[in-house]
Parts: sequence; structure tokens; C-alpha cells
Amino acid sequence: MNYIVIGVALAVFTAVSFVVNYFVVVQEVLHPNTGFAIIMGVAVVKAMLVAIYFMHLNFDWKKVGFMIVPAFILGAMMMFVLMPDIVLAWWAQ
Repeated sequence: MNYIVIGVALAVFTAVSFVVNYFVVVQEVLHPNTGFAIIMGVAVVKAMLVAIYFMHLNFDWKKVGFMIVPAFILGAMMMFVLMPDIVLAWWAQ
């Protein structure tokens, strides 16, 4: 039952995005920045719903943290490892 409610909420949020886009582009009632803010907020809420319920992050957060922390460490290390290549490529030009 929970998945059906989330699916309906995602469908409603998608419809809200399309309606806001219609009012921005076709009707020109809303300012584009306002429309962007509304659509971005809806997109963030939709992403959170998908992540929390369909990716089971509300149940398995400790397991996800166990996988995310090493990925962040490796990503930071990769930036420092590749930095000399970026600097040397810029210097060679």
C-alpha cells in the first residue's frame, strides 16, 4: 500500500511540474525564475521519495553509509592524484 501512495504522489508531482512549465512557457503567467524554483523543489521532493522508499534508505541507512564513506574518500583521493596531470597539461600549452 505504501508503494502505491508514493507512486501516486510521484505522478501528482510530475503533473505539477508540467502545469508550472505550461504557465511559464505558454501562458507566461509565472516568471521563469519562479517556475524554475518550483520545479526544482518538486524534483528534490521526488528524488527524496524515490531514494527513501524505493531504494530502501529508511531501512538500510547503516549499510549505505558503509558504502558511501569509502566512495567519498576515494573520490577525494582521486582529485589529488589527478591534480598534477591537470596542472601539467595547463602548463604545457
